[in-house]
Amino acid sequence: MKNKKLLFTTKWITYTALLTALVVAMGYVPGIPVLTGKIYWCDFAIYTAAYLMDPLSAAIVGGVGTTFFDLFGINGTAYNALPSLLIHGLQGCAASFIFAMLRRFFNKARSDKRELIIALISSILPALIVILGYFIKRITWEGLAPAVAVMKMPANVLQEVVGVGVAIVICYVCRLKKQLINARLLPDFESEILSRERTRVAENASESAPSPKPDEA
Repeated sequence: MKNKKLLFTTKWITYTALLTALVVAMGYVPGIPVLTGKIYWCDFAIYTAAYLMDPLSAAIVGGVGTTFFDLFGINGTAYNALPSLLIHGLQGCAASFIFAMLRRFFNKARSDKRELIIALISSILPALIVILGYFIKRITWEGLAPAVAVMKMPANVLQEVVGVGVAIVICYVCRLKKQLINARLLPDFESEILSRERTRVAENASESAPSPKPDEA
């Protein structure tokens, strides 16, 4: 096919790979012991991806990143690799999707303060996905009693609070997102990928359409 265009830009692939690598790198940071478990640092990178990128990118960062986090990290959580792929992939996708929808409807003026509040609100459901996901995983995957699984939930709650808080500080308090946007370094999924793909489909449709026949004399 001539004039074939790539769906994903180099910038998009680079950011997704870097954020995924950041999640994996957190596997080499020891978890913080708390009364009912440990707090790991991967979630802040997932929420950062959700605030900066699109749902597909955030799902890759969350799912693939935590899978390698578990498989190759130093925290001994390799048994969590498959559940992490599902739970954190859904977490990243949901956080980014809800964030994008709320920002579209309630922050048309692109206010940084309003977007910070939207980021906090959009993180509630994804945090619940992680907390309940690991509760179900402990009952089904590990075979723990429900009472024991409930006792381990506070560690997940703290992990989500820390993850959201650190991501908010990075993206909005430190104004990383604003600086990336002003420097035109942040990928724009809507204009760079969706619009580009619509243009490609339209061009292919026009090329395949039959040419009009000349009027007969």
